[in-house]
Amino acid sequence: MIKDVAPNLVYGDVFRDKYAKIRFKMYYDLLSSFIRNNTRLLDVGCYTADMVNLMPSTVDYYGIDSDEAALEIAKHRGAEVIKLDLEHEEIPLREKFDIVVATEVLEHLKDPEKAILQIKKMVKNDGVVLISLPNECTLYHRLKVLLGKGINGTGFAPHYHLHFPTVEQDNEFVGRHFTIVQKRYWVHTGVGGKAEKVLSKIPIRFLTMLAKICPSLFARGIIFLCKPKQ
Repeated sequence: MIKDVAPNLVYGDVFRDKYAKIRFKMYYDLLSSFIRNNTRLLDVGCYTADMVNLMPSTVDYYGIDSDEAALEIAKHRGAEVIKLDLEHEEIPLREKFDIVVATEVLEHLKDPEKAILQIKKMVKNDGVVLISLPNECTLYHRLKVLLGKGINGTGFAPHYHLHFPTVEQDNEFVGRHFTIVQKRYWVHTGVGGKAEKVLSKIPIRFLTMLAKICPSLFARGIIFLCKPKQ
């Protein structure tokens, strides 16, 4: 837990999760060749700006989120932060960015289309966009639904996904707005419970291989590296 920034709050460190740690490395690997001195990066839905620690100090890192406490942590990590509710507010920045990132955020919004239209406005013509979206139709999810457990087991709990896309729907949504340059599939075995503990014993390399062979069944999500459509 992050205790040095907000000891009275409970915010987890994403890198405690081995699957998340691998996913963040994928983000950086896809973006690394586009990072230069004074690269301007905008992280839409940055939360606690965990990606800051992966970036060189030469990157001008801006983060947008509606969670004030999370932004306090992001600011402590070195991000220039803006408190903003993407559901109801427009991004106030005028200057465009070399890199715009939106990872694991669009599925939490009532209107992800509105957000992605804002992202399109914020990236330079020669810039890149990194988007990560979940696959809510894995074999594991299908079995859970068959057993009446629900897609993610959270029911009406707040702060969870509002949209449950498939791999095909992710591709269609992103491809409608951007030119997809590269894709990576990420894996995860769940967030708790007996089944997840058993699945977590499966080697990550094997899960990744299955995700590449049949992403609709085994990839927990997709990372898209995109460029603006000219």
